[in-house]
Amino acid sequence: MRKVIILLYQIKLLRRLIPSILKIFLKVKRNYKTIIQHNSLLLNLNLKNPIDREIYLKDKYEKDQIYYLEKLILKDSLEVFIDIGSHMGFYSMNLQSKVGEIYSFEPIKENYNQLIENINLNSFENIKAFNFALSNKNDEVEMWVPDNNKTGGYSIYDKNDVELKKYAIKSIYKKKIFQKIGDQILKFENKKIAIKIDVERHEKKVLEGLIKLINSNKILMQIELFEEKKEDIFNFLIKNNYKYIHNIQKDYYFKNY
Repeated sequence: MRKVIILLYQIKLLRRLIPSILKIFLKVKRNYKTIIQHNSLLLNLNLKNPIDREIYLKDKYEKDQIYYLEKLILKDSLEVFIDIGSHMGFYSMNLQSKVGEIYSFEPIKENYNQLIENINLNSFENIKAFNFALSNKNDEVEMWVPDNNKTGGYSIYDKNDVELKKYAIKSIYKKKIFQKIGDQILKFENKKIAIKIDVERHEKKVLEGLIKLINSNKILMQIELFEEKKEDIFNFLIKNNYKYIHNIQKDYYFKNY
Protein backbone atom coordinates (compact mmCIF):
# COMPACT_ATOMS: atom_id res chain seq x y z
CA MET A 1 0.00 0.00 0.00
CA ARG A 2 2.72 2.50 0.98
CA LYS A 3 4.67 1.76 -2.21
CA VAL A 4 1.60 2.78 -4.23
CA ILE A 5 1.25 5.99 -2.18
CA ILE A 6 4.93 6.83 -2.78
CA LEU A 7 4.47 6.36 -6.53
CA LEU A 8 1.30 8.48 -6.60
CA TYR A 9 3.01 11.20 -4.57
CA GLN A 10 5.63 11.55 -7.29
CA ILE A 11 2.93 12.71 -9.73
CA LYS A 12 2.97 16.51 -9.65
CA LEU A 13 -0.82 16.91 -9.89
CA LEU A 14 -1.31 14.66 -6.84
CA ARG A 15 1.45 16.07 -4.64
CA ARG A 16 -0.87 18.33 -2.63
CA LEU A 17 -3.80 15.95 -2.65
CA ILE A 18 -2.07 12.85 -1.25
CA PRO A 19 -1.00 14.40 2.13
CA SER A 20 -4.54 15.79 2.63
CA ILE A 21 -6.13 12.40 1.96
CA LEU A 22 -3.59 10.75 4.27
CA LYS A 23 -4.38 13.19 7.11
CA ILE A 24 -8.14 12.63 6.72
CA PHE A 25 -7.64 8.85 6.72
CA LEU A 26 -5.46 8.99 9.85
CA LYS A 27 -7.93 11.29 11.62
CA VAL A 28 -10.76 8.85 10.97
CA LYS A 29 -8.57 5.95 12.03
CA ARG A 30 -7.48 7.94 15.15
CA ASN A 31 -4.00 6.53 14.92
CA TYR A 32 -1.15 8.63 13.56
CA LYS A 33 1.63 6.14 14.32
CA THR A 34 2.96 3.54 11.92
CA ILE A 35 6.08 1.42 11.51
CA ILE A 36 7.75 1.44 8.09
CA GLN A 37 10.72 -0.22 6.43
CA HIS A 38 13.29 2.36 5.31
CA ASN A 39 16.31 0.81 3.60
CA SER A 40 17.42 -1.79 6.18
CA LEU A 41 15.81 0.10 9.08
CA LEU A 42 12.50 -0.11 10.89
CA LEU A 43 11.15 3.33 11.75
CA ASN A 44 8.27 4.22 14.04
CA LEU A 45 6.71 7.36 12.55
CA ASN A 46 4.23 9.88 13.93
CA LEU A 47 2.36 11.06 10.84
CA LYS A 48 1.05 14.16 12.61
CA ASN A 49 4.54 15.53 12.18
CA PRO A 50 5.56 16.99 8.75
CA ILE A 51 9.06 15.44 8.89
CA ASP A 52 7.66 11.97 9.54
CA ARG A 53 5.05 12.43 6.77
CA GLU A 54 7.84 13.38 4.36
CA ILE A 55 9.73 10.20 5.24
CA TYR A 56 6.54 8.18 4.79
CA LEU A 57 5.64 9.75 1.42
CA LYS A 58 9.12 10.12 -0.09
CA ASP A 59 11.07 7.40 1.75
CA LYS A 60 13.78 9.99 2.35
CA TYR A 61 14.60 13.12 4.34
CA GLU A 62 17.61 15.40 3.79
CA LYS A 63 19.02 12.68 1.55
CA ASP A 64 21.84 14.83 0.12
CA GLN A 65 22.93 16.03 3.56
CA ILE A 66 23.06 12.53 5.02
CA TYR A 67 24.90 11.18 1.98
CA TYR A 68 27.53 13.95 2.16
CA LEU A 69 28.00 13.49 5.91
CA GLU A 70 28.27 9.71 5.54
CA LYS A 71 30.82 10.06 2.73
CA LEU A 72 33.11 12.24 4.88
CA ILE A 73 32.65 10.06 7.96
CA LEU A 74 33.85 7.03 5.99
CA LYS A 75 36.59 8.90 4.13
CA ASP A 76 38.10 10.33 7.33
CA SER A 77 37.42 7.25 9.50
CA LEU A 78 35.46 9.21 12.11
CA GLU A 79 34.73 7.32 15.32
CA VAL A 80 31.84 9.14 17.03
CA PHE A 81 28.65 10.83 15.83
CA ILE A 82 26.91 13.44 18.02
CA ASP A 83 23.34 14.21 16.95
CA ILE A 84 22.19 17.46 18.58
CA GLY A 85 18.50 18.02 17.95
CA SER A 86 17.94 14.43 16.84
CA HIS A 87 14.10 14.47 16.82
CA MET A 88 13.04 10.83 16.17
CA GLY A 89 16.61 9.84 15.29
CA PHE A 90 16.60 9.77 11.48
CA TYR A 91 20.25 10.84 11.21
CA SER A 92 21.34 8.58 14.08
CA MET A 93 19.53 5.60 12.57
CA ASN A 94 20.98 6.12 9.10
CA LEU A 95 24.54 6.62 10.36
CA GLN A 96 24.45 3.93 13.07
CA SER A 97 26.59 1.45 11.15
CA LYS A 98 29.17 4.05 10.06
CA VAL A 99 30.67 4.91 13.48
CA GLY A 100 31.40 3.13 16.75
CA GLU A 101 29.40 5.41 19.07
CA ILE A 102 26.42 7.72 18.66
CA TYR A 103 25.12 10.27 21.19
CA SER A 104 21.64 11.62 20.38
CA PHE A 105 20.15 14.64 22.18
CA GLU A 106 16.42 15.38 21.98
CA PRO A 107 14.73 17.61 24.61
CA ILE A 108 11.05 17.15 23.61
CA LYS A 109 9.72 14.14 25.51
CA GLU A 110 7.41 12.84 22.75
CA ASN A 111 10.27 12.90 20.22
CA TYR A 112 12.67 11.33 22.72
CA ASN A 113 10.21 8.47 23.33
CA GLN A 114 9.97 7.95 19.56
CA LEU A 115 13.78 7.97 19.34
CA ILE A 116 13.99 5.29 22.05
CA GLU A 117 11.34 3.21 20.24
CA ASN A 118 13.37 3.40 17.01
CA ILE A 119 16.57 2.38 18.79
CA ASN A 120 14.77 -0.59 20.37
CA LEU A 121 12.99 -1.57 17.13
CA ASN A 122 16.38 -2.02 15.47
CA SER A 123 18.17 -3.43 18.56
CA PHE A 124 20.92 -0.82 18.25
CA GLU A 125 23.36 -0.90 21.16
CA ASN A 126 25.75 1.88 20.13
CA ILE A 127 23.24 4.77 20.28
CA LYS A 128 22.92 6.58 23.62
CA ALA A 129 19.91 8.91 23.85
CA PHE A 130 19.50 11.91 26.17
CA ASN A 131 16.26 13.75 26.96
CA PHE A 132 17.63 17.30 27.30
CA ALA A 133 19.01 20.09 25.15
CA LEU A 134 22.66 21.11 24.96
CA SER A 135 23.55 24.73 25.72
CA ASN A 136 26.00 26.90 27.70
CA LYS A 137 24.01 26.68 30.98
CA ASN A 138 22.44 24.06 33.22
CA ASP A 139 18.84 25.06 33.85
CA GLU A 140 15.18 24.62 32.98
CA VAL A 141 13.93 26.65 30.02
CA GLU A 142 10.94 26.80 27.69
CA MET A 143 10.80 25.72 24.07
CA TRP A 144 8.12 26.93 21.69
CA VAL A 145 6.48 26.03 18.42
CA PRO A 146 3.75 27.90 16.46
CA ASP A 147 1.56 24.81 16.00
CA ASN A 148 0.89 22.33 18.81
CA ASN A 149 0.40 19.53 16.24
CA LYS A 150 4.06 19.80 15.28
CA THR A 151 6.65 17.74 17.09
CA GLY A 152 9.58 19.21 15.14
CA GLY A 153 10.87 22.77 14.87
CA TYR A 154 10.86 23.56 18.59
CA SER A 155 13.05 26.54 19.55
CA ILE A 156 14.44 27.68 22.89
CA TYR A 157 12.19 30.57 23.97
CA ASP A 158 14.04 33.87 23.63
CA LYS A 159 12.03 37.11 23.63
CA ASN A 160 14.56 38.58 21.16
CA ASP A 161 14.14 35.75 18.64
CA VAL A 162 13.27 37.30 15.26
CA GLU A 163 11.16 34.25 14.36
CA LEU A 164 9.07 34.62 17.53
CA LYS A 165 8.02 38.11 16.49
CA LYS A 166 6.09 36.66 13.54
CA TYR A 167 3.46 35.20 15.89
CA ALA A 168 1.10 36.46 18.56
CA ILE A 169 2.40 35.35 21.96
CA LYS A 170 -0.99 33.83 22.83
CA SER A 171 -0.89 31.62 19.73
CA ILE A 172 2.40 29.84 20.42
CA TYR A 173 2.71 26.53 22.24
CA LYS A 174 5.40 26.07 24.95
CA LYS A 175 7.01 23.16 26.78
CA LYS A 176 9.45 23.21 29.68
CA ILE A 177 12.67 21.26 29.12
CA PHE A 178 16.11 20.94 30.69
CA GLN A 179 19.31 22.11 29.05
CA LYS A 180 22.84 21.15 30.04
CA ILE A 181 26.38 22.25 29.24
CA GLY A 182 27.68 19.95 26.52
CA ASP A 183 31.24 19.75 27.82
CA GLN A 184 29.98 18.28 31.08
CA ILE A 185 28.39 15.37 29.18
CA LEU A 186 30.72 14.76 26.23
CA LYS A 187 34.25 14.42 27.63
CA PHE A 188 36.27 13.32 24.61
CA GLU A 189 39.89 14.12 23.77
CA ASN A 190 41.87 13.33 20.61
CA LYS A 191 38.90 11.63 18.95
CA LYS A 192 37.63 11.93 15.40
CA ILE A 193 34.05 13.13 15.73
CA ALA A 194 31.15 14.13 13.45
CA ILE A 195 28.59 16.52 14.91
CA LYS A 196 25.18 17.46 13.48
CA ILE A 197 23.54 20.54 15.03
CA ASP A 198 19.90 21.34 14.26
CA VAL A 199 18.66 23.58 17.07
CA GLU A 200 16.61 26.39 15.50
CA ARG A 201 18.80 29.48 16.12
CA HIS A 202 20.32 28.23 19.40
CA GLU A 203 23.57 27.25 17.67
CA LYS A 204 25.90 29.78 19.33
CA LYS A 205 24.99 28.69 22.86
CA VAL A 206 25.37 25.02 21.94
CA LEU A 207 28.86 25.72 20.58
CA GLU A 208 29.82 27.77 23.64
CA GLY A 209 28.83 24.85 25.84
CA LEU A 210 30.96 22.51 23.71
CA ILE A 211 34.06 24.71 23.50
CA LYS A 212 36.38 22.11 25.09
CA LEU A 213 35.07 19.33 22.87
CA ILE A 214 35.37 21.25 19.62
CA ASN A 215 38.91 22.41 20.43
CA SER A 216 40.38 19.13 21.70
CA ASN A 217 39.20 16.73 18.97
CA LYS A 218 39.20 16.43 15.20
CA ILE A 219 35.70 17.60 14.31
CA LEU A 220 33.53 17.46 11.20
CA MET A 221 30.44 19.60 11.77
CA GLN A 222 27.11 19.92 9.97
CA ILE A 223 25.15 22.87 11.32
CA GLU A 224 21.81 24.25 10.15
CA LEU A 225 21.98 28.05 9.98
CA PHE A 226 19.34 30.69 9.45
CA GLU A 227 20.47 33.74 7.53
CA GLU A 228 20.34 36.11 10.53
CA LYS A 229 22.70 33.82 12.53
CA LYS A 230 25.05 32.83 9.72
CA GLU A 231 27.71 35.55 10.03
CA ASP A 232 27.98 35.20 13.81
CA ILE A 233 28.43 31.41 13.65
CA PHE A 234 30.94 31.65 10.78
CA ASN A 235 33.01 34.15 12.79
CA PHE A 236 32.84 32.00 15.93
CA LEU A 237 33.99 28.86 14.12
CA ILE A 238 36.74 30.60 12.13
CA LYS A 239 38.04 32.09 15.40
CA ASN A 240 38.23 28.53 16.74
CA ASN A 241 40.25 27.32 13.73
CA TYR A 242 37.42 25.80 11.70
CA LYS A 243 37.20 26.09 7.95
CA TYR A 244 34.02 26.13 5.90
CA ILE A 245 34.01 23.34 3.32
CA HIS A 246 30.53 23.02 1.82
CA ASN A 247 26.83 23.72 2.18
CA ILE A 248 23.61 22.02 1.12
CA GLN A 249 20.71 24.45 1.40
CA LYS A 250 20.71 25.72 5.02
CA ASP A 251 23.14 23.06 6.25
CA TYR A 252 26.78 24.20 6.43
CA TYR A 253 29.82 21.98 6.85
CA PHE A 254 33.01 22.83 8.74
CA LYS A 255 36.05 20.96 9.96
CA ASN A 256 39.16 21.72 12.00
CA TYR A 257 41.57 19.20 10.47
